[in-house]
This record gives sequence, structure tokens and C-alpha cells, in this order.
Amino acid sequence: MKKELDKVTNQISKILDIFNTSEGEIRPHFILTGPSGSGKTFTIETLCQDKDIEMFEINAAQLTKEGTSGNSLSKALGPLKNLAGKPAICFVDEWDKLFLSGNSNSELAHETTTGVQNEFLKVLESKKTSVFGDFGKYVEVDTSNVLFIFAGAFNNQEDITIDDLRQIGVKTEFLGRVGLVYNTKPMSLDLLLELLENSTLLTNYCVLFNKEKSEIIESIKPYVIKHYEKNTIGARILTTLIHQYFIKGGNMNDDEVNKVTFQKTLTL
Repeated sequence: MKKELDKVTNQISKILDIFNTSEGEIRPHFILTGPSGSGKTFTIETLCQDKDIEMFEINAAQLTKEGTSGNSLSKALGPLKNLAGKPAICFVDEWDKLFLSGNSNSELAHETTTGVQNEFLKVLESKKTSVFGDFGKYVEVDTSNVLFIFAGAFNNQEDITIDDLRQIGVKTEFLGRVGLVYNTKPMSLDLLLELLENSTLLTNYCVLFNKEKSEIIESIKPYVIKHYEKNTIGARILTTLIHQYFIKGGNMNDDEVNKVTFQKTLTL
């Protein structure tokens, strides 16, 4: 388990404790920003597992407004119908992609951005919402105990504020209901190495192949260290390297690692 809890993670942990202890009655929705690979998804997933909180993820970049062909919010929130009213976290990833796309000159993109925001506002303000169910029928589900987390890299801009979000097109009405903003920092090398040592995936592989975990860690560690400065996918690099090690029969080299790890930061 992650031991290196920084200030941001501690505050998020407290929010989830409040949410969990109140059984979803208190829901401090928040926005989570930070560079790609800084552990936004990993942090929330880990905390939810530790606190035994249900969590599901939707991708904002793929959302369209209701009535438009594509993945509307009513479809994306479909997992709620399987939770039987239990308190849950809805992790909305790539929230920034929706708004940055909406700032283009495309009238349709702007219309979609506004439409999706308005649909989220309806969900945040209501105790129930309709989601797309089986056979094309809509099903009413409880949203009164769902905590929403909106995450995005926002072009890797540091220390984003409410004013910054409003300038890129997030509506004031939305920020009035989701007014907490937390900024994550890139994962430290020490933390990545700690996560490697405690990797459940690695443990499962070692059981499957009857290998000593310490031996595999010593083989993978040099590549984690060498690629740390250029790593833009955070803890996901460990998953990639572990899979590669066993699929390649332990024959890792720089050329092979370069092919499967991101070496450059992309911009929108």
C-alpha cells in the first residue's frame, strides 16, 4: 500500500472518509488536475480500494449531449443501475478534453460542451436520474449518494485555480457545485519503485511462472530508473514493463522498452 501520502492525497483521503462515514449523505464533489502520469486515477482507485468504496469511471472526452449520436451521459452512467443504491464514486476522466475541444471555432463542439455541462448540472442537483438500460429503455437510478470527481491534465498546467477553469469554459454554475480543486504532482522515483515492490500484478505473475519476486524487481528496476525523467504515464509504466518482462521471457533491452513506453509529452 502507498505510504508516501502527500498533502493533496491526505485531503482527498479525508473527503472520501467523510463521504464514506456519512454513507453518501455528504458529497464534496471536486476537480482533480495534474500532469499526465501524476497518479490522478491511481490515487483515487487506491483510496477507494482501501476504504472499500464502489467506484466506476467514465471518459468525458467521449461524451456527447443528450439527443446526439454517441455516448451520452445517460449511457455513461449506466453502471449506477448495478450498484443497488450503494454509495459510489463516479470518476470522470479527461474532463479537460471536453472543454479544451469546446474552445475551438467549431459551433458543434461548443454546443456539445455546454450541453454536457448542463446534463452534469442536472445530475448534481437531483436525487435521481435516468440512465440507458436494457433494450433501449431508460431506468431511473439514485444519484443522491454518488460523489463525482472530475479529473484532467489541462495541458499539464500547474496549480490550476477556479478562475483558470472558468476561463477555459467551465460554467460558473458548475463551479458553484464543484468548487474544490486539487492539483497533483508527478510521482517521485521512490514512489514508483515502492509501487513496483508492492505490485499485485507482479505477485500474480510470479505465482504463475514460479519466479522469485525480488529477482524480477531487480531486473525491471533499472528501466524504471532510466526512463523516469521521460515517463509521462506514471504508475502505468510499471504495468507495461511487468507484462513485457514475462511475455518476452525476461529478455528486456533498451530498444524493446523504448517501443512500449511514452518518450514524449503530447499537447492538445
